[in-house]
Amino acid sequence: MDHAGGEIDEAIAAADRALAAIRAIASPQEKLEAAGRLVEVLRARSDEAARIRHAEALHIYEAESLSLAQLANRVGISKARADQIIKAERQKEADNA
Repeated sequence: MDHAGGEIDEAIAAADRALAAIRAIASPQEKLEAAGRLVEVLRARSDEAARIRHAEALHIYEAESLSLAQLANRVGISKARADQIIKAERQKEADNA
């Protein structure tokens, strides 16, 4: 996690710099466009990170034979959300098989 953690910290710092640069744009139209671009790029990256997180949650759930409550506690989500993630990931695996 050390390398990944450092990369994540750098990405957060870069996002903060981008936001500061956007706030400094004088033109409302340019500011709107720049903010929209950042939103779209960050949303795509966030979606991909969520896909990774969900796949790894399923992996941990199955590899460690956890209950949904244990998985929820480990991942920091509700039991209902853990159930949704596991069902969705299993469906995705079935669809890809």
